[in-house]
Amino acid sequence: MTSLDWMTNLKLRIGYGVTGNSGGVGAYGSATNVYAYSSSGISIDGKIVPFTQYTGTYGNPSLGWEKSKNWNLGVDFGFIKNRISGSLDLFKTHTTGLLFKRTMPITAGITGWGAPLSSWENIAETSNKGIELALHAHNIASREFNWKTDFTFTWNEEQITSLPTGDLIKESLFEGYPIRSIYDYRYEGIWSSDTPQETLDTYGVKPGWVKITTVKKEDDGGVHKYSQDDKQILGHLNPDYVLGLNNSLQYRNLDLSIFAMARMGQTIQSDLLGWYTAKANTMTNQPRGVDYWTENNQQAYYPVPGSGDEQDVMTALTIRDGSFLKIKNITLGYTMPAKIMQKTFIENCRFYVTAYNPYVLAFDKQLSGTDPESNGSDAFPLYKQYVFGININF
Repeated sequence: MTSLDWMTNLKLRIGYGVTGNSGGVGAYGSATNVYAYSSSGISIDGKIVPFTQYTGTYGNPSLGWEKSKNWNLGVDFGFIKNRISGSLDLFKTHTTGLLFKRTMPITAGITGWGAPLSSWENIAETSNKGIELALHAHNIASREFNWKTDFTFTWNEEQITSLPTGDLIKESLFEGYPIRSIYDYRYEGIWSSDTPQETLDTYGVKPGWVKITTVKKEDDGGVHKYSQDDKQILGHLNPDYVLGLNNSLQYRNLDLSIFAMARMGQTIQSDLLGWYTAKANTMTNQPRGVDYWTENNQQAYYPVPGSGDEQDVMTALTIRDGSFLKIKNITLGYTMPAKIMQKTFIENCRFYVTAYNPYVLAFDKQLSGTDPESNGSDAFPLYKQYVFGININF
């Protein structure tokens, strides 16, 4: 290797291990939860007899650990005296005994006040594989100007390889698909007023109602009235690709850093898109400025007001492509020259300004102005923050 002046470092790695975890099961998760009615209950021969009632979680004493078999193949490298360095990792994980809280069928007869209980079970096997790349480059290195770049890339593919009892629709678990899949109606638009009445009757809709993609059956080719059978797998919450890019520049006493990131291939169910319910109830919150359907607004995203009570496919409005690009922060700083600081009692002084979330590009226009990084939650709205500060060392 001594003759390869351009290569500074090269290291190959291979790893294998088996890990176990509790999969989110808390203390007493394998025990049945009950509520005791000690001071009131059933009257027998004129006397109140205490009783207990199932509630919450039904116990499963046969629970075991999730077990993950992990393979990793990696390489660390450095070129041109480590001016360019990084690592590349290929990984694959096979998990057995996946722990999941499953809603028990009502036919089991195990209920709490008539509602089915849930129980922790080892119910699936999953496969997870991907690539992780990290690069560091010292692009320019001089006495007065330095420029460094850090780049990260992750690709991940996950799927359930085995469900012994079949697909679990209630928990959105489907063999051959990721764990956090979204199973719902696929939004296609809004029915227009020029749609033939025969077509409207066939699908059981009216002009101004939500239009969805139907699931084809053997005998109808997808032409039928909307029903629960038209739900389908629309995507998954976890992104397929995650990218990060950070640039750090310094010219004399000025420094600048810019960090950007992106997530691709994730689907989100946005709470914000579900605030408009189109219901006729005057007590329902209907945000002003909603792009709803009218005779003069045929290309609207939302259905006609008052139709929400008659439609069962309104959830289709909330499911969108959650891919986005975001500049997370930009920081500009200035450090006072050492010659000036020598004349004071201050050792070091730096002024800076930082902008958080100055720019977000949601690939889906319906998510414009929201933060896809929060998976559509309305609990933490998108914000921009600007911070001015000074660091002083004595």
